[in-house]
Amino acid sequence: MQERGRQRFNRILDSGRDQLSEVGTDGFTLEHVAANAAVPIGSVYQFFPNKHALISELSAQDTRAIASEIRDAASGFPNDQWQSSTDDLIDNLADLWRRDPTRRHVWLAMQSTGATRSLLAEQTQQIIAEVVPLIATLMPAKSGRRVRTVGEVVVQMCQSLLHFSVRDDKPHPEAVRELKRALRSYLRAVALDSSG
Repeated sequence: MQERGRQRFNRILDSGRDQLSEVGTDGFTLEHVAANAAVPIGSVYQFFPNKHALISELSAQDTRAIASEIRDAASGFPNDQWQSSTDDLIDNLADLWRRDPTRRHVWLAMQSTGATRSLLAEQTQQIIAEVVPLIATLMPAKSGRRVRTVGEVVVQMCQSLLHFSVRDDKPHPEAVRELKRALRSYLRAVALDSSG
């Protein structure tokens, strides 16, 4: 029963992701999610009391995937080739968006209510918490507050431009290249400021 429930839960999420990318937040309904997932509507309500709860779970999935990529990259920091390691991390993150451009639709849907915006802010803080230790390796002499501010800027810059890189559900590698260039320049300036 648990395996069947997990499979049903995943079908509901997959259906929700597909529908969100097709119709956006306003046209998104749990009834259509249930029909597309081939499950009774009661099964959807068993997991999600409303459409915003389902969208929030999709966003939580995306947050976990991003945090996992950052944790995997953390083993490469600090090193003398941190700029190359940073490029590799951005490439890996961009792959998440290329493989599943519906992330952008989820992110946009999370802007739709005060509650989902608040939850998105919490999820963004989880990502920032993963980034801060990497930033700290570049600026060991700076205060925790300054390091956190740099981490916040890095995360906001990356999220905005990665979403922009799939703005019409197609990959735009030139946007990823410019993100890497901007991020390298910013982090190089941060590291120089810290050492000087």
